[in-house]
Amino acid sequence: MATLYVRDLSDEAVDELKVRAARNRQSLQAYARELLEREARTPTLADVVERIEQRATARLSTDEVQADLDAGRRRD
Repeated sequence: MATLYVRDLSDEAVDELKVRAARNRQSLQAYARELLEREARTPTLADVVERIEQRATARLSTDEVQADLDAGRRRD
């Protein structure tokens, strides 16, 4: 596990984080750790856009398209 120190955080920010942590029945350390872990798991906007572009430009082979069409005809 790594240790992270945050310097020059305003007193107002620390006070607000303490209040939020208390509301969640957590220590300030646990609350801050949870925020940072959640942020690290959240994909960036660039990642999301890239995934969308990859899906939008994906090409199906003629055989895949024909199989989809055949499957649709069988269902009806």
